[in-house]
Amino acid sequence: GSQKTLILQEIPEDGVKKLLSNKECLAACDVAVFLYDSSDEYSWKRSRELLLDVARRGEESGYGVPCLLIAAKDDLDPFPMSLQNSARVTQQLGMEAPIPVGVKLRDSKSVFSRIVSAAEHPHLSIPETEKGKKRKRYRRLVNSSLMFVSVTVGAAVAVVGLAAYRAYAARKNT
Repeated sequence: GSQKTLILQEIPEDGVKKLLSNKECLAACDVAVFLYDSSDEYSWKRSRELLLDVARRGEESGYGVPCLLIAAKDDLDPFPMSLQNSARVTQQLGMEAPIPVGVKLRDSKSVFSRIVSAAEHPHLSIPETEKGKKRKRYRRLVNSSLMFVSVTVGAAVAVVGLAAYRAYAARKNT
């Protein structure tokens, strides 16, 4: 119901590597949108590579960015395996499926609202590589191990304290 302002900045394909060379490049980014031509296999592969580069940089720097894929020219014949490949990649990364856009579909307003929605709820669209998932699992394991050790040590200290108090009380009474 409230008004939102969407400012888009296009980064040419050859400028992404330069952008990602700065460790904090993603800190000021609210959403990364990858637009590819769904009828062109090279376009899809290059978008996927760039998406993975951004996902890795986000994991390394701690500035994970919600990402969206937009399948342009969806009203044309897609290259073979286009839908399966894009669905598989987005599922592996924990993202929503690519947003189809075509001239005949006339649904560009939906694209902008989805971009704004990704910015409002970033945790739902931040891609996670296998390396990032393993790192997260490792951190959880370490945290739960530390929690177990601290609870065990705390219980042992309490038992020793109680035994010492009882020994003290027994000596005092005799």
